[in-house]
Amino acid sequence: MNIRNFVLFLSILAAILTSCATPKPPTGGPGDTTGPRVLSTEPETGTINFDRRTFRFHFDEFIDRAGVRNALTVEPDFGIEYSISWDRKTMNINFEEELPDSTTILIKLGTEISDTHGNNLGRPVTLAVSTGSEIDSGTLQGKIRNANDGRSAEGQSVLLYRSPADFSKRANYYAQTDTAGEFEFSYLAEGRYKVIAADDRNRNKQWEREIEAAFPFNREFVELEKAGKDTMDVLYISRTDSIAPNLQGVGLFSQNRMRLRYSEDMKTGMDAEVIITDSLGNRYTTAYPLYVSPKEPFVIFAQTEEPLQENTDYRLNTAGFTDLAGNSVSTRDFAFTGTAQEDTTQQRIIRTNGEQGLLQKDDFRVTFAEPIEQPEILDSTVVIEGDVDFEDWPAMEVEQNTLLIKPQGEWIEGVEYQFLVWNPQSQRRTLFEPQVWDSTEYGEIELTLENTDTTATHIVHLYDEDQNLMASREMRNSGIIENLPPFTYTLVIFRDENDNRQWDKGTVVPYKAPEPYYVQRSLKVSEGFTSGVRISFE
Repeated sequence: MNIRNFVLFLSILAAILTSCATPKPPTGGPGDTTGPRVLSTEPETGTINFDRRTFRFHFDEFIDRAGVRNALTVEPDFGIEYSISWDRKTMNINFEEELPDSTTILIKLGTEISDTHGNNLGRPVTLAVSTGSEIDSGTLQGKIRNANDGRSAEGQSVLLYRSPADFSKRANYYAQTDTAGEFEFSYLAEGRYKVIAADDRNRNKQWEREIEAAFPFNREFVELEKAGKDTMDVLYISRTDSIAPNLQGVGLFSQNRMRLRYSEDMKTGMDAEVIITDSLGNRYTTAYPLYVSPKEPFVIFAQTEEPLQENTDYRLNTAGFTDLAGNSVSTRDFAFTGTAQEDTTQQRIIRTNGEQGLLQKDDFRVTFAEPIEQPEILDSTVVIEGDVDFEDWPAMEVEQNTLLIKPQGEWIEGVEYQFLVWNPQSQRRTLFEPQVWDSTEYGEIELTLENTDTTATHIVHLYDEDQNLMASREMRNSGIIENLPPFTYTLVIFRDENDNRQWDKGTVVPYKAPEPYYVQRSLKVSEGFTSGVRISFE
């Protein structure tokens, strides 16, 4: 082979390899942080009497082709196979058969599409055309929130079926909620529809009833007129977490200090402990939890009563450790090895309670990084009650790594309190000034239900910012919750239609509507005032 033919061969080979892989942009220069854009499509959105099989999307930069198919949706799902090919920055979608007559067809690109630098498409893109003489223009929208706290349920899959709905097949239309928990179906034909929210775990746009939860809306069917618009009531979804957390690793910062890493965020009960046995199964020592890491709430620090010896094998079991849903840890005989590492932890203040203030009988709790052994923490702490300084406050004690400053009976109404707590890290006292609420500063919430069945029982729950239940009531069409500290609350109310005092979220099959439900976050109760709240489930 002469040189000219050899060069030609290399050129052809390079062209073949380039056509089979994602092209790479030139290197050098500032980093690309901007997502790709669709410059134009063929045909354009709004085209009618479309009689071809190929759609083209022209991007402004090279696209990472690996995940494109999973981010592409064709609606309605009419069961015709298609292939994807590329011409540099242009994506071609080629259907293998003729498209159905007189049908509005949607080609959707999700935000998972990214350029070769990993920057995602800024927002979804929809190309809408019709194989008939007009494009359908009906819309259906709604909003989904989490039932436990009222926050927007971002990324929730919503499936829309033309009636009669066949749940054994893929949904005719698919949407995902945005950051505000909102979704919208557009370019819909007139007709009868059924909409559900589903945990589409494998992203196949189908509700697999054996493994995926689904949630019904307040209406079983939606009747949409030609070019009609409809809005569903807010759907509250409650995902029941029944999966126990797992202990994933044990780290030792010293012979006595442990770092327990779990599969999800954790909390500890009053009786929480770690039982450690030796290699023969004999109980060796016990560890108690110090605190849950503020920065990594799936990490718990614990302290052993006896040192864990270097090159010695141990096993541990836990009690009183749960995830945020209350599922106990499934930890039995987790194996780890001791260490000779000396403890280099610096004693310091981790957190305090009373961010929203203290009630008159509440303890002020100061949590430290390790067990409190320095006498100056107790001896140097000063309580200032009004204008009086107490350097020997009598109601103060230590529980492991927590300093408890207790009221003498109760904190005095109308008196300001300051706590000067010794901080070994700074070698100075740290000032804390929590508000101490007295009964004259309590407020109340007046609830009024509008457009509802006044004979029905409604259950009201009121939670503080730490999700502690502060009040629970039954009411008909109105009610007052009194004697509330001036905190910020989350209000939950639902109609108890079957008198079981639990919110029933409904079922998809057989259809049963969820009980009317409402959540209001950031409900502020002001000192000495009544906060009025009007609620309508309609």
